[in-house]
Amino acid sequence: MIDKMISMSTIMRRYLLLLLTLPLLLGLSACTEDEFFEPATLQLSIAMENTELFDDDDDDDDDDDDNGNGGPPFEDELEFEAGELLLTSIEFDGERENNDNHYFSREFSDLLVADLEEGSLNQQVTFDIPQGSYNHIRLTLHTGQSDSLSGLRFRGRWEFEQDDDFPGNDPPVEGELPVEFRFFEQSETIPLILKTGAGQQQIVFNRDNWETLEINLNLAHLFRYFTPGKLRQAQVHGSGNNKKIIISSRHNQELYYNLVERVERSMRAVVK
Repeated sequence: MIDKMISMSTIMRRYLLLLLTLPLLLGLSACTEDEFFEPATLQLSIAMENTELFDDDDDDDDDDDDNGNGGPPFEDELEFEAGELLLTSIEFDGERENNDNHYFSREFSDLLVADLEEGSLNQQVTFDIPQGSYNHIRLTLHTGQSDSLSGLRFRGRWEFEQDDDFPGNDPPVEGELPVEFRFFEQSETIPLILKTGAGQQQIVFNRDNWETLEINLNLAHLFRYFTPGKLRQAQVHGSGNNKKIIISSRHNQELYYNLVERVERSMRAVVK
């Protein structure tokens, strides 16, 4: 009788222990499952880089046409002080290994304005991306415009040598002019392939392995074939202290169309 009571007591203790531990085990299982299915959240960042051009240290020693007209290169400098990119939406189209592809489009009710010099946005933008291994991710940027801004704009200053031979224009005494480049005065689409910093297209998204989706515009690549001689051939707008060079689809069109085709190839999207 005593053995039977001890046996029943042991069973009860084991049963009670099971009741106490079962919720904990189920909770741990649910937590692990939630963590697996919880998407990776990435912050959007957009900026420009290599803002100082016409550097004498460039390794183009074998190029005898740095000024755009032949002869010795000009000792000019072009430095960009500001830039803006305006977007109405961004599309994400990801191809996953298990064919469970993921697509979404983020529409901006208010224009997304990126300050390219500061690397800041006028509104916070994050993307929730399902975890998994992606073989290929295509981003599509849709540019917008406002009354005062084109879809993409750069502003800078061109400092040039004093020269009596300044085709078509009289240079200011200081040898300096503001320069403004305006791209995409109509809506355009810019397709980009999202990669890792090492240049790999296959990206594995876990909960914590990436923090930022970064879009960079490399001005050194965009203006690779843009020389001081081309600026010296450009039409100058305004007079007196209001003089400046504008390059757009309406102003200095030949220079514009030589550059606009390079915009897409000068941009890259990476996860960090």
